[in-house]
Amino acid sequence: MRKLLLLVLVGVVAAVAAIVGYSSSANATSAAATPLPSSACGPVFYKGKGKPQFLIASDLPLQGAGRAQNIDMQKAIQYVLDKQYHFKVGKYTVGYQGCDDSTAETGGWDAGKCTSNGRAYASNTSVMGVLGTFNSGCAKLIVPLANRAPGGPLGMLSVANTNVGLTHNAPWNNPGEPGIYYPTGKRNYVRVAASDDYQGPAAADLLLSKAFKLSQGKKFAPIKDVYVLHDNQTFGKGVAEAFRIRAQSLGIKVLGFEPWDAKATSYEAIANRIKGTNADAVYLGGIVCNNGAKLLKDLRAVLGSGPVFVGPDGWTPYSATLAAGSAAQSMYVSYAGQPLEKLPPTGKKFIKAFKKYLGSKTLPPPYAVYQAQGAQIMLAAIKRSNGTRASVTAQLFKTKVKNGIMGTFHFDKNGDIAPLKWISFDQLRGNSGVPVFAVLRKVKS
Repeated sequence: MRKLLLLVLVGVVAAVAAIVGYSSSANATSAAATPLPSSACGPVFYKGKGKPQFLIASDLPLQGAGRAQNIDMQKAIQYVLDKQYHFKVGKYTVGYQGCDDSTAETGGWDAGKCTSNGRAYASNTSVMGVLGTFNSGCAKLIVPLANRAPGGPLGMLSVANTNVGLTHNAPWNNPGEPGIYYPTGKRNYVRVAASDDYQGPAAADLLLSKAFKLSQGKKFAPIKDVYVLHDNQTFGKGVAEAFRIRAQSLGIKVLGFEPWDAKATSYEAIANRIKGTNADAVYLGGIVCNNGAKLLKDLRAVLGSGPVFVGPDGWTPYSATLAAGSAAQSMYVSYAGQPLEKLPPTGKKFIKAFKKYLGSKTLPPPYAVYQAQGAQIMLAAIKRSNGTRASVTAQLFKTKVKNGIMGTFHFDKNGDIAPLKWISFDQLRGNSGVPVFAVLRKVKS
């Protein structure tokens, strides 16, 4: 089976990068770190001498359809801390705890868990940085709590959050965003993932691309219209809005825009409404944890093999989406980063070592690889700091990665990655995803 990859350079977007610094009079302490509560977090991962002075924590949904991918993300942090840093960053010793922001009932992130986790991170002064969240809705609950943390703000770094409102403005943002997440007036959140004002539009670009035509083969038919569904959550609705605006600007007619109910037992009614429009494609803005496999099955049962299905990174891990069986085959799924096959030498070297660490012969999930880069950035910020939360956060914003796992980049004044914004697409075939398309936007900084 041929692998297809088309790289598209799309314009230059002007942006101004800046460094945000904070100060604190608090001094570093040599006391042993206090563990986070076991009700939400795993045991402290530490193999260094004595006990760790500081902690970093990850905040991920460890129950539900996305569990496998997020466990690998935890392992990526452990690998970096153990094999690369040996639990020592400069003069500080650091341990790690992986925390769960999901419940068995929701099968995904839970607002109550996110809030309680955020309070725990903020109140435990041993925690010097948080790697997370995975879901943007959860981040919107934790970021302001970390922003008001004693001795802080407490720095956060996400490799997967893509909602625009967390960092900058967009027409579809909620009132007050992003300022409402930074009550102190100081920024404490950065991300290496490109945001949904890049991810959503890239899906519209895909549908009109040469790569799409090639990947469709003999089944190719021009995409003239699309029906948009979303899960009515922070991420799903936002990325769907971004897709809709771009699709309309490209001349793709949007025939419908409606939510699906994650608790529904049947989606036959939605499928029949789409069938009535004879849409060429269906864009599914949301996460697979929100009954996504059932949705795909019901849509295909009514629509047949005709309409093309496209979705954002909420449809990872692929194992969860592929649980829909034949209904998931040929679906296009984006993720907010560079294709693993196109990572620079440092990235390829890491993947080789990490596969051995996992005991796997297949490529790890993209977000697990990006998580390793995120862990390196957080630990380097702690190393450069004076041992206070405010200093770690300031160092996060001063980050300049050169020839790293994800290449060469920095963060702009909003905490967004610059200068390159990657959005990649795989097409689900068999038991995995095949790279077919990538959009790269260069931001002038």
